Amino acid sequence: MKKNVFSHAFLGLASLICLSSLSGCSSADDSLTLRLLNCEDYIGEDPFIYQDQDDETETEFASVLEGFQELESARLGKKVKIVYDTYDTNETMLSSLKTGKTSYDLIVASDYTIQKMMTLGMLQALDFAKVPNYTQYASPYLIHQLDGISAEIDGVPCSLGNYSVGYMWGTLGILYNPAKVASDKGMDEDEVKLAMNEWGSLWEDRFYGEMSVKDSMRDTYSVGIMKEFEQDILSAMEESGCFDENLDLIEGKWDEAVKTYSPKLAEIFNRCDEENVEKVKNCLLALKKNIFGFEVDSGKEDIVKGMIGMNLAWSGDAVYSIETAEEPEFNPQYLYYSIPKTGGNIWFDGWMMTKDCQGERKDLAYDFLNYLSDPQIASANMDFIGYTPFIAGPAIHELVYTWYDPRSEEYYGEEGTPWTESDYLGATIDGTTYTWEEIAEEYEWSVVDLTYMFKGTLDVEEEFLGDTPSSNPYLFYTDELEEISVGEEHCIAGRGFMAQYPSEEIIPKLAIMKDYGENNKYVLAMWQDVKANNLPLAGVIVFGIILVTLSAFIIASMVAKRRFRAIRVARSKTALKRSQKK
Repeated sequence: MKKNVFSHAFLGLASLICLSSLSGCSSADDSLTLRLLNCEDYIGEDPFIYQDQDDETETEFASVLEGFQELESARLGKKVKIVYDTYDTNETMLSSLKTGKTSYDLIVASDYTIQKMMTLGMLQALDFAKVPNYTQYASPYLIHQLDGISAEIDGVPCSLGNYSVGYMWGTLGILYNPAKVASDKGMDEDEVKLAMNEWGSLWEDRFYGEMSVKDSMRDTYSVGIMKEFEQDILSAMEESGCFDENLDLIEGKWDEAVKTYSPKLAEIFNRCDEENVEKVKNCLLALKKNIFGFEVDSGKEDIVKGMIGMNLAWSGDAVYSIETAEEPEFNPQYLYYSIPKTGGNIWFDGWMMTKDCQGERKDLAYDFLNYLSDPQIASANMDFIGYTPFIAGPAIHELVYTWYDPRSEEYYGEEGTPWTESDYLGATIDGTTYTWEEIAEEYEWSVVDLTYMFKGTLDVEEEFLGDTPSSNPYLFYTDELEEISVGEEHCIAGRGFMAQYPSEEIIPKLAIMKDYGENNKYVLAMWQDVKANNLPLAGVIVFGIILVTLSAFIIASMVAKRRFRAIRVARSKTALKRSQKK
């Protein structure tokens, strides 16, 4: 499970948890109870406005779970209750479920854990005819990726796409502060940005003590894979014919790269036999000597505090850190997120239905999955959690536009927009109206193609789509991408938008890390060897400083998060009103 961040441990779920007995699914008051198990802080807890699609009435709900309880109770004419529990890691969750002491109807887990649970016979296949919102609004690309992962059930390979409804997804990359690293190491900031485009840079002496990596066997192992087998990856890229000499995707080769190169990358990415695990172990032992230390969930805050200059980060954590670092309380600074040019890990979390879910609870569970797949609900989740939903559709499109596209009034609202009127067609500056193409050229905006995410989920006529964001809703403008050149080398440096939604250029370079199966014993033994005496000298020296400053930071972080949520709620209301005017 990729740890989410916007609320963390400071916000409780007490107001959402129904205290009904787990053993009962109905009671004398004719109520229905749905039992849910999710990762901590992984569902929207802020108030949001929901618009009924039939009569266009608007209702404000206190949270995503409260919204379902109210809507479903009204629809069924009986009280609907939710028992909502959370866990910290996939491993502890699965271990607990195996005891049989507790049971749930729906559970969230990461891709590799879903594989395990399928093999253990804990899940039932889903009827997607009962989840029409998912069929209509989930990204076809992401559904295809889930369908490509399989697990054996009674010796028969079965697709994860038949046993899970995709919830959130993201990537693993390098979060970094180029100004800090450049200052610490006597480098130019562009040199830092260019270096972060290669996994191998993490092993270089010039970055000694700057980076923390995840205290997570699978995530850190994936980085070792990318370094140890870099030459195999480069050969596969060359053989595919889909990438140029700078490893950039050749125009028109996206479909071919996804079909031919991505599977080859996945094969390399999932090497876990004893011999290859030993190679990766030696690679990670070398990395360990160069890093600040290992961390579970503190890296996203350490980099904001200036304790480190680089962090191996999940994309959702990166979004949080990038936005938090710009708050006045933290001496505004600009953080960046990189998926190196050879690619990296793409991960998925999904909802599963257990075999314990039967009868009326099963119908209720399908209604809940369909509710979560409503773009309005997915938007409320994304707005609070910070991670990226499987769901696209109009509400998500509007949220992405509001957060990241400089055409949005909200995007520049706090700084003062240079135009006096703005919409999807153009803006007025000093009394003269310009097209967005003219403004984009003047302000050097880049274009991000998110066709892979939104195609088929918006009400557009495909044959009339143009090649600019003004004529194609799958395209967005951004001012967050920078073209970096040092000598003959170049790369694109990105920030929050790249972390939230990798560009279409990056997508074919991402691979899924599957369950290790029988080889898990080799990887586990490797990780124990790597973690032995895991705190390097640099970490020991700074550890005391972290303890002293942690209390003060937590207080400041709580204040910033409350203000951040208030801004998000206001933006959501504004975005909804704009969407109604269209």
